[in-house]
Amino acid sequence: MSRLSDAVGTAESSDSATDRVLDVLPDRGDPTWYVVGLAFVLFVGFSIYTSIVHARFGSTGADLGAYTHMFASTLDGEGWLLHGKYRVSQPTGSYWGAHFSLTLLLFMPLFALVPSVYTLLVAKSFVLASSVVLCWLLAREVLDSDRLAGVVTLSYAFNPFLWSAWSFDFQEQILIPPLLFAAYYAYRKEHHLVFLGLLAAVLFTNEFVIFVTVGFVGGLVVAAARAGRLRERAPALVGGFVLVGIARFVSTRVMSYYSEFGGLPSYVVAEPLQPFIESARVSLVDLLGVVLANPVLLIDSTTFAVEQKAVFFAAFMLPVAFLALFDERSLFALLPFLGFAWVFTGEAKAVYYQFGAHYPLYLLPFVYVGAMCALDRLSARFGSIETPSRAVFSGLVAFVLVASLVAGVASGGGHLARPPDAQPDHSETLDAAIDSIPPNASLIAQNDIYPHVATRENAGFIVSQGTFSAYEREYGPVTPEYILIDSQLNQNAPWARTVQRTYADRLGSEYGLYRYEDGIQVFRQGYDGPVRGITSKEPGARRYAPADFATGTGTERNGQIVSTNGSSGDYIWFGPYDILTPGTYTATFRINATDDDADPVLRADVAAGSDHEIVASEDVTPQPGQQNVTMQFTIDETVTDVEFRGIRQGEGQIAFDGVRVNYGSPDAGANASRLAADTTATTIPAEGDG
Repeated sequence: MSRLSDAVGTAESSDSATDRVLDVLPDRGDPTWYVVGLAFVLFVGFSIYTSIVHARFGSTGADLGAYTHMFASTLDGEGWLLHGKYRVSQPTGSYWGAHFSLTLLLFMPLFALVPSVYTLLVAKSFVLASSVVLCWLLAREVLDSDRLAGVVTLSYAFNPFLWSAWSFDFQEQILIPPLLFAAYYAYRKEHHLVFLGLLAAVLFTNEFVIFVTVGFVGGLVVAAARAGRLRERAPALVGGFVLVGIARFVSTRVMSYYSEFGGLPSYVVAEPLQPFIESARVSLVDLLGVVLANPVLLIDSTTFAVEQKAVFFAAFMLPVAFLALFDERSLFALLPFLGFAWVFTGEAKAVYYQFGAHYPLYLLPFVYVGAMCALDRLSARFGSIETPSRAVFSGLVAFVLVASLVAGVASGGGHLARPPDAQPDHSETLDAAIDSIPPNASLIAQNDIYPHVATRENAGFIVSQGTFSAYEREYGPVTPEYILIDSQLNQNAPWARTVQRTYADRLGSEYGLYRYEDGIQVFRQGYDGPVRGITSKEPGARRYAPADFATGTGTERNGQIVSTNGSSGDYIWFGPYDILTPGTYTATFRINATDDDADPVLRADVAAGSDHEIVASEDVTPQPGQQNVTMQFTIDETVTDVEFRGIRQGEGQIAFDGVRVNYGSPDAGANASRLAADTTATTIPAEGDG
C-alpha cells in the first residue's frame, strides 16, 4: 500500500513541514507515480484540446458561455450567477433558478484571479485528471491488488463517456467523480464524519445528483447488512439519508426563490406521454401520476427507441464488463437515472439515455465504485484474478482498452471529435466584429459566439427560438443594441439561423445591417446608414461553396455539385437557407453547362421565405467553359430561408462551383417577389475569378 493512501487521515506529526510532505509522497518505485503521470498527460492533453476547440469557435453558450457569464456577472456585481439565457421561468436570469449548486462557487476565487474562459477549461481538466488518481487510490483500497487497481483505473481513465464529458465545455458536475471517490474511500476507512462531509459536497453539487445518491446510500445499507455490519455503519448511513433530505429541501427552496415555476418542458417528455400533458411544463410527480393512471404507458415509454437505449446502455457498461450491475451500490444508483431517462424523456432529450453531454459524470463514479466491489468479490472466489499473473494482467489491460474503443465507436464518440478546422482569416474577422461592438453595449450573439463575449456584462444568447419567444411573450420584447450573427460559422449547427429567424421581422427595420464581411453580420438598433465592412471599408461578398448546399439529383464531386443526366424539373441543388435584409443584391452563380444543342439545360433562381417565392431567375444555355450567371434583385423587407437553386431544364452535363452575393445598397424600391433589374449571363474562361 502506498504512503499516499496510508497517509490520508493517519499521518503523525513530523518535525518539519518538509518531513510531512515527504511522508505523504509515495515511494520512488510506487505505481502511484505512473497513475499521476497518466493523469498529468490527460490534464495537459485535454487542456490543450478544449482550448483549441474554444479558440476555433467550437464551444457553446450553453454551457461554457453561460458559466463564464455567471462568474463574470457575479464578480462584477451585476447579479447573482446570471447565465445570459432567456427562460420564461427565470426572469431574474440566475442559474440557481434552473439548478442549485454550492460547490460551483469553489471556482469563483480562481476565476477572480484569472477572469478568462480558459481558466474554466484548465480547471475542468485538472479536476477530472485528479479523479483518475483518486480512482486509483480507492481501487487499491478496495481490491488490495495493484494490478487489479491498475486495470480499473485504466478503464476509468480511458472510458469514452468520460472523455466525451471531458471534451464538452464546463460544468459543476466535474466535481462529482473526485468527491464521490474520496467519500467512499473515507467510508471504507471508517472516517464517517469525513464521509458525510464529502457526501454533502456531492449532494450540493447539483440537485439532480440527489436522486442518484439516494440510491447509492440505499445500496450501502444493503451492502452493510450483507456484511453483518449494519449496526456499526448505522450512524453514517442514517446521516447519509438525513443529508439527502436536507439537500433536497434546500435545493428546492432556493430554486423556487429564483424561478417562477419548475418542471420539465413538455416537448422533452417521452412521445407516448405527450398526449396526456396539457401544460407547457410538467413535474415528475405529474408524470408519475400519468403513468400510474395508464400503466400501459410504462411499457410504451420504456420501449420507445428501445434499440437506441439498449445500444447506449451496453456501450456504457462495456468498459466495466457489466460488473456494476452485480453490485447493489452502483445498481441502486443507476435505477433512478435509468427510470427517468428511459420512461419519462423522449427524443428531444435523447442525451439522457445516450449518456451524452455531461451526464456521464453523474453516474461514472457510482458505476466504478460498484465495479470495484463486484470485482473484489469475484477475485475472492478466483485466485487467478485476486493475484493475476503478468499474462492475466496483460489480458485484462487489453480487454479494457479494446472495450473502451468498442464502446466509443458504438456511442459515436459523443462530444470527442476533431476540433473545427482552423480558419485564421475568418476568426480574425469575427474577432474584429466583436471588438467593433462597444464593451458595455447590450448584445445578443448566437450560441457558438457567446463564449467569446460572455465576460461582457450585457451579453446574452439564444439557445432555442421557442424558449426565447415564450420569454418575450411573457415579459416583452428583448431589444439589445447589437445583434451578432455568423452564417459561415459551424454551418451544420442551427445557431445562426436560430437568431435570424427569431429576429427576422425586426432585421432591416428595427435593426439595420451595420457591418458585414465573410458571412458575419453586425446589426445595430435604429441604424439606417450604409453597410460597412469589418476589416475593410466595403462589406465584401457573401460566398457559398458547393458544400453549403443540399443536393437533389446532383452529386458532390471534387468540390463541385455535378449532374450528368436527369429529368426536367429536377432540383440539382438548393439551399443554403440564409437571411437577407432590405437592399439591392447581385447574385453570381458559377456554372459549367455543356450540351450538343443550344436549348437551356438549367434554370438558376433565387427564392426566399417559407413559401419559396422566386425573387430572381435566369435560364442557362450551354457554353464552352465556365459561366458567371448574374442576377440583380432588390428586396424591401427582411426575408428568411433564402435559396440559390439549380433546376434542370433539359439534357446536358452541369457542374456548379458556388454562388457569390454582393450587397449593393440599403435602399429598397421593389417588393421581394419582383425582379428589380435585368439578369445577364456571361461566359468566362474556367480559370477566371468568379
